[in-house]
Amino acid sequence: MNPAQRQLHIRSLLPTASAEQLRDALEQVLSATASARERDVSDYGIDGSRSSDVVNAEFEARDNLGDDIDGEVLAALEAETGCDS
Repeated sequence: MNPAQRQLHIRSLLPTASAEQLRDALEQVLSATASARERDVSDYGIDGSRSSDVVNAEFEARDNLGDDIDGEVLAALEAETGCDS
């Protein structure tokens, strides 16, 4: 499924999902963004065969994407609930 199809499918599921299911899905998103920010020695490959520049660039990209997603989720929740941090 390509990204556009995936988004359409997600949008089609939203009206049928319960509040609890939506909370659970959001918890999984937050877990995924937290996991993306974790460094792991396996990132360097077998016997450190991957360049630290490449590993650092990948980590920075994952970290930035995690921040962007968390920021968008927070902004949407604050807008919908009327609560600011």
